[in-house]
Amino acid sequence: MTKMVLLGVVLWAGLTFGSHVAPYPLNLIVSSDIIHPPPMYDFPFPSAHMLKRLPPVTAAHTNKSIDMGKFSVAMLDRLEANLEASGIKPKPGSPAQGLAIQGYPSNDALKYEKSSMVITKASKNLVATRCEMYGLPTDECASFISTLNLKESEYGAECAQLERFTCPSNKMSSKYRMFDGSCNNPVRSSWGQGLTGYKRLLHPRYSDGIEEPRRAVGYNPLPSARLVSTVLADNKDRPDEKKTMALPVWTQFIYHDLVHTPVRKTMHTDQAIRCCDNSGNNLAPRYIHPNCMPISVSDKDPVFKNWFVSCMEYTRSMTTYRGDCTFGAAEQMNQATHFMDGSQIYGSTSRDAIALREKSGGLLKTAVVNDQEMLPLASNPTEKCLGTATDACFVAGDVRANMHPWLTSMHLLWVKEHNRIAKALAVMNPGWNSDKLFHEARRIVVAELQHITYKHWLPALTGKSFDELYDSYESGYNPEVNPTITNSFATAAFHFVNSLLDQDVQLVDDKNNVTAQRLGQTYFKPKLVAEKNGLENLARGMVSQNSQGSDFNYDDDLRHHWLGGLDVLAIDIQRGRDHGLPGYVQYRALCGYSAVTSVSQLSDVMSQEVVDKLSKLYEHPNDIDLVVGLMAETPLPGSLIGPTTTCLIKEQLWRTRSGDRYFYSHSDEAGGFTKRQLTEIRRASLARLLCDNAGVTRVQKDAFQLPSESNPVVSCDDIKRVNLEFWADPAQQPDIFARTNQWIKTKVASTNVTK
Repeated sequence: MTKMVLLGVVLWAGLTFGSHVAPYPLNLIVSSDIIHPPPMYDFPFPSAHMLKRLPPVTAAHTNKSIDMGKFSVAMLDRLEANLEASGIKPKPGSPAQGLAIQGYPSNDALKYEKSSMVITKASKNLVATRCEMYGLPTDECASFISTLNLKESEYGAECAQLERFTCPSNKMSSKYRMFDGSCNNPVRSSWGQGLTGYKRLLHPRYSDGIEEPRRAVGYNPLPSARLVSTVLADNKDRPDEKKTMALPVWTQFIYHDLVHTPVRKTMHTDQAIRCCDNSGNNLAPRYIHPNCMPISVSDKDPVFKNWFVSCMEYTRSMTTYRGDCTFGAAEQMNQATHFMDGSQIYGSTSRDAIALREKSGGLLKTAVVNDQEMLPLASNPTEKCLGTATDACFVAGDVRANMHPWLTSMHLLWVKEHNRIAKALAVMNPGWNSDKLFHEARRIVVAELQHITYKHWLPALTGKSFDELYDSYESGYNPEVNPTITNSFATAAFHFVNSLLDQDVQLVDDKNNVTAQRLGQTYFKPKLVAEKNGLENLARGMVSQNSQGSDFNYDDDLRHHWLGGLDVLAIDIQRGRDHGLPGYVQYRALCGYSAVTSVSQLSDVMSQEVVDKLSKLYEHPNDIDLVVGLMAETPLPGSLIGPTTTCLIKEQLWRTRSGDRYFYSHSDEAGGFTKRQLTEIRRASLARLLCDNAGVTRVQKDAFQLPSESNPVVSCDDIKRVNLEFWADPAQQPDIFARTNQWIKTKVASTNVTK
């Protein structure tokens, strides 16, 4: 614990990455009624000498800049009307539409995006007029601007409504968490709430300090994201010898619980933005929206040159208010809640949750397709899927549920699990109304999700149990811990998952016959799930098919055909630049590795072959993109990920647990489980989930690991199940003699069946 305190002191004092660094400005801590976000570890602030040279900034100056920002946004009206009239929007079924679906923003997100864009343009104006002309570096200038509060502007009240509200006492004492993540923390009510910005571990690196994408240290453009992908990545088939496809599918599923970065739409016409023409070439200048950031493709590209493609789609991510309600650098929005709370199942707002619920029984809505229970069907399939109007397209708590059949099947499993639990609770507690049944079932489902992730998935990923990873960490709830997802975690650390996916979606029937379909043909086309026995066959395939290894070998269906014609690695690289993420070596230093001055020094965590390729791509080690550096690292022994990825994921998942008042293991907090209920929740496993909801009768106990001598395929009767009797009202709960008698009857019955 002492080491952690000392580390905190060091981080508070600041780390130097080539510029003057000072602690977070004290006025933001003293004068703010909420500390959000907490100090960044390398905050570049003007020296005292420089501050004396800068003229004071008054409310009149900031409001004038806001007027300039509003004018800049208003100027988009004519351009956007022209784009709409000219039909410059994603073509149905195109990769551009796939990107738009993946980052589909809610109406609430659009409202905050427009306001934050005005503030961002105003911040650029303040940088240009109030400090840059006095010789202040852009990062220090942006930091100085971030000491200016929005309180005296017309946007102050709206920001306060999002970031600084007080929760009613009944919400603070409720045993049920809010759907939007608010009111989890007794003091800092907006921590973890959806539509708020990501947290920064390191100060953003925008080329203008505010929003323009990062450039190289020498101020040259960084190499094309697609070029980086083609030089570093390959398509070698290198399956992992121990892990099943369930591991990357679960990884993506919980990532979608924690992270959803919406992409920008047109401000005035509410249309998805297209950044390349339909043939994959650059648009004429008059059709280019300023929110476009397309990826350039070389005429020597090994694949796209054959299709005469020179432009790859990318629209910039949405931003929101800064957490401290100030001017300053752009902060991207998380449209999901920042908690591991099943938001991809139940939605991230109360409106979404209501729309997904049945009116009785505490159930989630389902539909019947081919005489099977499925997710509810979308009313307009072509809005949320890339198929035709007659193809299956489903509705869930997250629009990305249709991204590929593995993910869709995981969503269906959890909806069926919720309904299974709700029906069981209704039998045991006939006096409970629909709301009570729904919320109690949701509590149990979220607890199972959290337990499987921390107890089973994390060791499968890292090779270490939670206690081994977090030896010196306290495990209880801490209201001083901010659970907000970091931008580096959301934008880079979890994207190793794309390397683990295979190009073949395997289906295994009840006679162990294996068929497969190419992943590239299934993006936002979830018809495999809707086919007869689709869920059952996909489930068997997931737990018997090898995951790919974690390296630069991405299957072609992900690196050339993702969403119908994109490169998922290039998109990940471009998104990091869009979000102003500093380079990889800064995060490496933050995680305790030595600073480097040349790319060759990275050989301590990377192969020499990768180091040689990086040295040809990047002028300076500080230029290496974070997601590239993370993927380049050699995995730690027994793990799928390297040291810096482990560091970033470990840091985030600790805060996700410690900063969540409703986390299932915090039994002394609101919504805590009894000791007996907690014992039962700890029986939850992915294998049991498949047995109860996917129609399988045999599976290995650890579904993330391939069957082996130590992990044999067994009957579902031999896999532990959560006993829901302990959620019965005490007056209706049977005594120990009745429970023992029932247990004996059940055991005898199951024994007779097996015979």
